[in-house]
Amino acid sequence: MGSMSSIKEVAKHAGVSPASVSIYLNNKNTKRVGTEAKKRIEKAVLELNYHKNVFASSLSTQKSKLIGIIIPTILPLFNNDYTNALLSGIQIRLSSFGYGLLFFPSSAKSSIEIVKEQLEKSAGCDGYILFSTGFCDMKHILKNITEIEKTKKPFVTLNIPEVDAAINQVLIKDLDTTTGVRYLLDKGHREILLLLGRSGGEHAKYLRKDFFRITEKHDLNFNDDRILYGNYSAIDSYNVIKSALRVFPATTSICCMSDLMASAAIKAIKDSGKSVPNDISVIGRNNSLYSTLSEPALTTIDLHMHEAGLSAANLLLDSLSGDAATKKILLTGSLIERNSVQSITQEE
Repeated sequence: MGSMSSIKEVAKHAGVSPASVSIYLNNKNTKRVGTEAKKRIEKAVLELNYHKNVFASSLSTQKSKLIGIIIPTILPLFNNDYTNALLSGIQIRLSSFGYGLLFFPSSAKSSIEIVKEQLEKSAGCDGYILFSTGFCDMKHILKNITEIEKTKKPFVTLNIPEVDAAINQVLIKDLDTTTGVRYLLDKGHREILLLLGRSGGEHAKYLRKDFFRITEKHDLNFNDDRILYGNYSAIDSYNVIKSALRVFPATTSICCMSDLMASAAIKAIKDSGKSVPNDISVIGRNNSLYSTLSEPALTTIDLHMHEAGLSAANLLLDSLSGDAATKKILLTGSLIERNSVQSITQEE
């Protein structure tokens, strides 16, 4: 049964015109439909179990009040603390303006194919928020931006490195810098391991370069063996740290690119017979719930992901309201010092 025939049935059941039903369902506070007619329409809707098709109704209004969330990954979306924090900020702001969020599954392999498939499934959306993931290198990111530009719909990029294009972007500075490594170096640590998320993503490339750049400044000749990948997984992080501590027994500190991985690293250290921070210091990133529940509580870098989500939603709302100007918002992380890092004195 199509949406228009359903509206016609509701109208017939209520003894009013289809136009009255449509007006009422789009705005229940309307004064264009009388009180008695509203009651009859509501009764008919309940008795016929009618549900409004938002995409079909958008044909007349040209607005669906839906925002497409384009995340190029085949992994479960809500298993990632970063994504959840970003989405919570987006959802809070957009829902306060009556917008819903749509997520689109994909069985495609590459990020380019995933984005194309998601855009095809979301033709009725009013706008988009485009993410980057570990599946995206810069070539893919630029191609995905081009694809979303073809829709002629407002959009904002989030969790993506800065690109040289006139688009709305929310940039999170500390996603691309090993701020935690700098902190550990300042605390006197020289035997450092870096635990990244996934290899291959654009952020991982930036972080790897930054790690070598700042350690070389301290005359540390590190190689790729000191860069580990925990896949933002507690089990993977635990196993890779347990193994690395056997390869690098002199390790005094570990910089982790998420609090979840840092918490797993702490467990691996303890299970290896060492303590945190007396033997090995650990710093996380994101200031998530894991950072306060961890024992000891984690020193971490707060990336302000919730605020980033709010900022992305605000930029999109501006574009949806007709603001043609594009903006780039830069957010900088904050160091949160707790109990998992200890200073060490370098021997002469």
